[in-house]
Amino acid sequence: MTRGRTGPVVPHGDGTFSLELDENERTVLGSFIDQYRELLSGDRDDPRLHRLFPAAYTDDNEANSEYRRFMDDELVAARLAMLEKMEKMLEDGARFADDSLGSLMITVNSLRLVLGTALGIDHDEWEPEFDEDDEDDPEVAQWHVYNWLGWLLEWVVEARQEG
Repeated sequence: MTRGRTGPVVPHGDGTFSLELDENERTVLGSFIDQYRELLSGDRDDPRLHRLFPAAYTDDNEANSEYRRFMDDELVAARLAMLEKMEKMLEDGARFADDSLGSLMITVNSLRLVLGTALGIDHDEWEPEFDEDDEDDPEVAQWHVYNWLGWLLEWVVEARQEG
């Protein structure tokens, strides 16, 4: 698909937006949504979730445990609800309102955080330590998806500013 200046997130001027992604991009994003849902539904202490659910009280384990006991289910439920919205946005030709664009932004950023954590990215200047030409290295593909999610996130932010 050839994109114009509007990018993959298209504001329609009536307060609605749509995603113009090709079938492969929709498939990849849908796959990540499924994996993210599974991750959210699993062990809350999974290290890949650490950046999504950081300690509320870093210097008080008891207070942090209480916070998690009361808030974890609600925080996870909110993220799962955003995934449902995002799946509807991935339907070809679907239009969505600004509040859904916010959900898209949060979800794409969350996917990027989870993938970045899995890749060991811990700061903005992080550089991959592998041969980018090695097509058999799974980190190469993950790195490309990480960068693609960053690109998509930039377009979401830009569309939100224009919309």
